[in-house]
This record gives sequence, C-alpha cells and structure tokens, in this order.
Amino acid sequence: MRRVLVKGAGVAGLTVAHELAARGASVTVAEIRSQIGGNASWLAGGMLAPWCERESAEEAVVTLGKVSADWWERTLPGLVTRAGTLVVAHARDAFELARFSARTRNCEPLDEKAIAALEPDLAGRFRQGLFFAGEAHLDPRRVLEALAGKLRAMGVVFLFEAGEVALSDFDQVIDCTGIARADDDLRGVRGEMLLLHTREVSLARPVRLLHPRHPIYV
Repeated sequence: MRRVLVKGAGVAGLTVAHELAARGASVTVAEIRSQIGGNASWLAGGMLAPWCERESAEEAVVTLGKVSADWWERTLPGLVTRAGTLVVAHARDAFELARFSARTRNCEPLDEKAIAALEPDLAGRFRQGLFFAGEAHLDPRRVLEALAGKLRAMGVVFLFEAGEVALSDFDQVIDCTGIARADDDLRGVRGEMLLLHTREVSLARPVRLLHPRHPIYV
C-alpha cells in the first residue's frame, strides 16, 4: 500500500487526501494548526462559480470548475446548493455588466422584474442583472469539517500541530500548504470578509455586485 503524506488540511489537502484514500493509499494529513479551520479555505466564499470566475481567470478554471459541484455532491451529498449566481450593478455602473457578460458565458440577462422574481428582497434596487443558472455554492466551514470526518472514517490519519514529520516514512509527499510554501508560482490575494446576520434581508443564492473599484459578493 502506497504511503502518502499530505501537508495542509485546507480544501486542497483534504480533497487530495480523499481521492488518494479512495484509491487505496495509506494517507496521513499533517497540519500546523490545532484543528480543522483558520486557514484561507475556512474564510472562502464557497462559490462554485466557474463561469463567473472566467471574467478574470484562465480557461482551466471553467474546465475544472464545471465538474466541481458534482464532485462535492458525490463526496458529501446534500451540502451543495444549486441556485445559480446573480450578478447586478447599480444603474451608473451598467457598463460593468456589459463588460462582465462579454468576458464570461452561460448567463442570461435579467430586467428589474426578473431580478425581483429571483430575489424578492432586491426588488426595485437594480434595473439590470445577469443570471448564471448553472452555478452553485456551499458552506466552506461545514464541508471542511464534514470532509475531515469522512476521511477519518476512511482511515486517514491527521497530525495536528505537526512540526517536522519524518518524510522517510512515506513513499510520496504532496504539499498543499498554499501560500505558506512561499513559492514563486503562488500569489497571495488580499480580501476582507464580513459576517453579517440580519432578519431584514434574505438571499437564496450568491449575489455579486459589480463596481469599477470595489466589487463585492454576498
């Protein structure tokens, strides 16, 4: 049995560990933190949005992203929400919608009435929008914990607060520590997250607000 060490317990490390364990490998996951969470994956938006991401990403993101929702559904049934993505812009930024549409695909234009039908709490707020019906989303914190639990049930060993691990004990080492590798091929992108709890607005799907300087998604 092939012994594999996976360094990092973020989304990349856990998904790699799952695929290896499913194929019969003996997998150990080493994580410098004391538990699942606290890394970049924990603070992600959870949007499975390959067509929207194509606006600024390469084609490979679409090619791989198109199958991501199906992978998560097979791996953790019931944790994926397939409600599409709504993209909107204020009237003064309507040109941003045209630009976004030109750089993406698999979307349909919406007028004010159609936007309200999708998201009633946005009624009267936006005149135009785009709807990417084929996209999905999930809760990163929930799926990371669920995936870690499944991996334990599959026999994967977790080493938390891991320092130096004897690499000679393994046939292969896969580094999924992300920006911590300080690799020239990786580029950190700064973002800010706000956790907002309100009973006044309810949204059924991710909503992206286009703005020339400050794009936002909820």
